[in-house]
Amino acid sequence: MFTFIFITFSLIIAIAGLAFCYIQHKRQQQQAEVISDLQNQLSALTSGAVHTDDRIIAFEQTVSKLREQQGNLTASVAPQHNYDHAIRLAKKGVVSSQLVDSCNLSDEEAHLIERMHGEQDNLH
Repeated sequence: MFTFIFITFSLIIAIAGLAFCYIQHKRQQQQAEVISDLQNQLSALTSGAVHTDDRIIAFEQTVSKLREQQGNLTASVAPQHNYDHAIRLAKKGVVSSQLVDSCNLSDEEAHLIERMHGEQDNLH
């Protein structure tokens, strides 16, 4: 009888141990699935961040190019405006030294504008 109780008790403990192992195995599988899902989400976020960085870099490069082009346009328009202003002043009789100071021209440019458009031209 003792043997029967011992065998029954041993079977109950073995069944409980197997049930515990089965439950732990299922938990481990669930945790592995959760970890896998989290890794996939992290990969998607990282991939999105990388593409966002690429787009930001491309945007910054475009802005830089536009600034450079705008600077080039400003630089090419400003001297023409200075020349136009200098011609108007020369026609009013302003001398070349004043054209240099007020229109940011070189001495040669101011002398040329004074010769071509100065009051001497109006006398002919």
